[in-house]
Formats: sequence, C-alpha cells, structure tokens
Amino acid sequence: MSSNQIILYIEEDQLAAQKNNNYSLYLAKQVNGSFTVIWKSKGPVATVNTPSYQYRNTFDIATPSFNVNYTNDPVTSGDVTFTSGGKNLPISTGQKTILNPNGIFSPAQNGGVSSDILITNQLQGNPREILLDSNGNNIWVNRQSGMNIGTATLTPLNNYQLWFGNTQATGSLIAVNVSNTYAVTVKDGGSVTLTYTNSGTWITGEPANKLSAKQVEALHSRLGIEEVA
Repeated sequence: MSSNQIILYIEEDQLAAQKNNNYSLYLAKQVNGSFTVIWKSKGPVATVNTPSYQYRNTFDIATPSFNVNYTNDPVTSGDVTFTSGGKNLPISTGQKTILNPNGIFSPAQNGGVSSDILITNQLQGNPREILLDSNGNNIWVNRQSGMNIGTATLTPLNNYQLWFGNTQATGSLIAVNVSNTYAVTVKDGGSVTLTYTNSGTWITGEPANKLSAKQVEALHSRLGIEEVA
C-alpha cells in the first residue's frame, strides 16, 4: 500500500488568526475533475482523540481500495449532508460493478482502465454516484447530474485542495463560498511541503524562518494549543 503525504506549515500570525476566527482546516480529494466533498478536517480546538491544526501539520493519505455508493436525494451546493441510497461496495481502481434495477451492486470484478472505477448503471431515476474511502468516509459525490442508464466512470486523482473556513461536517458538500483555496498534486507515494504564510498566501516549501522545537512549544502555549503525545 502506498501513501501520499502533505506537510503544511501555518506561520504564527495566520495560525492565531485562523484559530481566533474559529476556522477549521479542510482537505478534499479530486475525482473526475472536481472537488465536491470535505474528506478530512482539523478543527481550531482539540477534542478527545482529535487534534487541532498546529504550526506543523501532516496529512498521511493512504491509497488503498475505495467504496462506491449512490444517492437519489437532491444534491445542492452549500453545507448539505447527503444520504447514501444503497450499501457501500468495496472496490479498487481497475475494477467494475453493476448497479442493478433494484439498487444492488454486483461484486467488484477486474476490468477497465487501471486508474478508473466503472459502474454500469441499470437503476432508473438518475442516481448520483458517490466515492468513499476504504473506511466509508465520503470523498466525492456527483452533484452535477445523475447517472444515465449505462456506464459511469469514476477517476480518483492524486490532486488535493486545502483551505480554511467556517465549521462544516466532514463528509458534507463543500460550501460554494469557499475562498483562498490551494490545489496541490502529489505523486503516488510522494510528499509535498506547503506553507500558509503570515500574509495569507500559499507557497511550496517550508517557512523562510522555520521555528525551532522550543519556539513551536512557546507558540502553542501562547495560543492554548495542547501538545499531542
């Protein structure tokens, strides 16, 4: 199993500003050319077993198998949580399945392009396909249009979007008023380092003046951030 890694530094002024605004840090994964769902998030305040974002943040993104599902519910822009219509089907890229007229997936079988997941849709009503990770967390939903009768293709890409914003539930649709996003491509099995600067811009690489371990500890203490053991 390979994994992608994104290391994000948040410089001191912005770390304080984002936390004071009660903004969360979000990560989305691109599928079929769009980012539609909040896949991962870190809040401004740590809770039990859920650390907040800090000066240095690491997203280790495993790339195992996925799940597919569908929804017949209306899908709109904004902070909307959709409900899956069927039973999640474990599947990997390079595999295919049939969604029969009763809304049941056939077991995944090998076939098709190695980078794609194929769904042969036989269910009326134009259900919208959903891609989930292997743990069942929503990654992407087709909010443009439903599946016609025939074959639909899902192509997960190693492209990710990061941003800060008002509190939204993980797995919900990305709000339409998101601003100052940053999209980054990570080679399979690779790592990318980013910095969100004091001026509120995204750059590649580490901060120009990277803090020492003691300086980081002092910064976290000033902001009331609990260190993670």
